Amino acid sequence: MQDLLQNPMIQAGVAPLAVALGLGAVLWRTPLAWFAVTAAYATAVALSTGIGFTPLAAGRKVVLLVLLAPLVGLVLDRLGRRAPRALPWLVGLLAGLAAPWVFASVLAQREGIAGVGAAALLVLTVGIGVALTIRLRDAGAQAGAAGVGMGLAVGVAALLSASVGYLVSGIATAAGAGALLLLQFVRARENRPGFVGALPIGLGLNLFAAATAMLAQLPWFALPLLWLVPLAAALRIGEGDGPRGRLVAASVRCALGAVPFVLVAWVASRAGSSVVS
Repeated sequence: MQDLLQNPMIQAGVAPLAVALGLGAVLWRTPLAWFAVTAAYATAVALSTGIGFTPLAAGRKVVLLVLLAPLVGLVLDRLGRRAPRALPWLVGLLAGLAAPWVFASVLAQREGIAGVGAAALLVLTVGIGVALTIRLRDAGAQAGAAGVGMGLAVGVAALLSASVGYLVSGIATAAGAGALLLLQFVRARENRPGFVGALPIGLGLNLFAAATAMLAQLPWFALPLLWLVPLAAALRIGEGDGPRGRLVAASVRCALGAVPFVLVAWVASRAGSSVVS
């Protein structure tokens, strides 16, 4: 049994998917159903590296923020109609400003303009990525498809960039979002993710991508390409009748939107291997 749980496929995909399906089904009629996405990620972390916060290095700061995200989402969802229209961008800005804190130890190794530029890039890419994702908080099909598309893209890019930890994190988040997509498809009914679902997806996957660029071999200019996935999700192009048609169409759009990000990671990995050889 222990050997089975140490299998990366179980840690990243099977176990997170099973947890998210079970929890999502149980909580389906409550505002907490999309908490299943965070539970899927937490399952992968617990099985792979374990959950701990001392010392509070960059990777553990990422875990901390992602696990806190649905709790912040609960508070934001309670605002309801009182929430300002600019709230997604305000939350995105706060998330972006948190990114330099997360990677402070890495930024400290870059002097002068290089460090300032890297910090500004983190604020921009993470902030906009989070804002674009949480704008999908009222559409279960679009948010779920964006989570799957971005999660798979980040996971594949992490694999190509020699970052196994964020491979697991990306695929686990995709599995969690995929579980909610599957539940919506089976029930032929969309389930509103709210901030509880959309914020962990946006924050987690954009931080995973940023970490892969800061700590591994993903080129920095790939990061804005991840925005194409939530932008594609929001287009509402090619949708058929009913919830199932919207789920399928959103999934196809997000899969296409993920291609440029993965292609850049693949080209960079090929270029890196050529230099080494």
